Amino acid sequence: MNNTPSLSLQSLLLIIILLTLGCAQQHSVQVHDDSLSFYYNDTKAKEVFLASSADHFTYHPAIKESGDVWQVTIPLNKELSYFYIIDGKVTIPDCPNTVLDDFGTKNCFYVSAL
Repeated sequence: MNNTPSLSLQSLLLIIILLTLGCAQQHSVQVHDDSLSFYYNDTKAKEVFLASSADHFTYHPAIKESGDVWQVTIPLNKELSYFYIIDGKVTIPDCPNTVLDDFGTKNCFYVSAL
């Protein structure tokens, strides 16, 4: 009989995300069937929020998953601009895509794969 504990798919995905974030990536986005999960890595953060154009930049509180990884999930959108609020300060991490808002400030930009 094998007494080796098995990992759930969710645990395995979280481990992969944590390993990816451990490789100096500050944040990432994971696409689900009907939602988007945003992961932010910060060793010093006490409070993290996500704001996006999907809902007029309403602040969504992130949950500290493990270690230094914060996670927030919002409904799926084909495209949206977003930023984080870390301990009260607007934060724009390195993003593969960016867009300027109405005030000329750079925001991250998510667009779904076609």
